[in-house]
Amino acid sequence: MGQRCFPQWQPGYSVGNWVLDNQHKKLLVLCQHAIDWQSEEGEDGIFRFRTILDELQDYADDHLRTEEALLGRCGFPLLERHKEEHAVHRRQLNEFLKSASQGELNQKELNHYLSRWWTAHILGSDKQYTAYIQRFR
Repeated sequence: MGQRCFPQWQPGYSVGNWVLDNQHKKLLVLCQHAIDWQSEEGEDGIFRFRTILDELQDYADDHLRTEEALLGRCGFPLLERHKEEHAVHRRQLNEFLKSASQGELNQKELNHYLSRWWTAHILGSDKQYTAYIQRFR
């Protein structure tokens, strides 16, 4: 299929919580699938791509709720800012899904967004709460 845009999971990506780490692993795979399936042609390819985007959106939403609940329980001081980042991500994924359903998706923009989300939010912002989660155990 498409080129590998996302790295394989590495131990250095861990945020110190088994549940969140496993969710991040699955998100990594779903992001790569979204990129891989963009190049599929025909009705089956379009349907499969939209299904993957739906799955990515649903899974990301579940993950973000899980993360927010855990951060609330462990007293993460930047929780409100983190929730705002999540809200922006939810809106952006919804826009991509809407564009895909209308046949107007900018694939390059989606690839760039998913890559940026992975590096800036998951490997950046999420790493800020690692110490709080580890103390909460």
